[in-house]
Amino acid sequence: MKKFFILLFFVFIININFKSKACDEFLPDWYYPEWVAKAKYNTPIKVLDTESALGRYALKYKEIGLKDLIKFHGHLCDGLVIAYIEIKEVLKLLFPDGIVDKTDLIAVSKNGPCWVDAVSYLTGARINFKTLRIDNSIGDGFIIQRISTGETYQVHLKPGVFPEEMSKLEAKIKKLRFEGKSVDPEDIDRLEKMAEDLIKKLLNTPPTEILEIKKLENYQFVPIDLFGERTDIINKNIPRRK
Repeated sequence: MKKFFILLFFVFIININFKSKACDEFLPDWYYPEWVAKAKYNTPIKVLDTESALGRYALKYKEIGLKDLIKFHGHLCDGLVIAYIEIKEVLKLLFPDGIVDKTDLIAVSKNGPCWVDAVSYLTGARINFKTLRIDNSIGDGFIIQRISTGETYQVHLKPGVFPEEMSKLEAKIKKLRFEGKSVDPEDIDRLEKMAEDLIKKLLNTPPTEILEIKKLENYQFVPIDLFGERTDIINKNIPRRK
């Protein structure tokens, strides 16, 4: 009987430890502050992938969240959070059953570090597989399409959500650095404080109040404009009128 209780105790400890580790991915950390982890609308995404290099669909889904995305991208920032919220809300529309099939998505994003990292990680879209298009005309948003159904949505922030003062300060800092000039450290501190305030607002506001999502009918995805048909030779053999 004594051996039985000892064995039961160790099974209990192992189970507690396993559950603790399983939840670690959503717990606060030095790069993932508590106010982010506990934000009202910071919820994970359930995703379905394949198994092995040439495998079939996995039999179970995984959960990925903002903390995973931060580790992939390198840091928490306003652009990453905007991208996370925008993509997550579109995925809810494309996959109403709540399980996102990452093998069934294509996307369009501007050429920005936060935007491309977020859409690649959350949707599985890749430039080299012709499922991700880079197009700066899209602005601070995305076009995302479910391949199997053709259903497509465009998403971006509503006007006025991104602070104008913050936008001007970002532009000022970038301009100075691109010109090879130094930046006042106080400006960086101010910008980081503005970003933190914006992140708090974004993660605690209903997405319907900050996002504009538009369904695109008959959207035709073109992965890249580098290649096309040469139209100046298509009539080379047409006879001339006599």
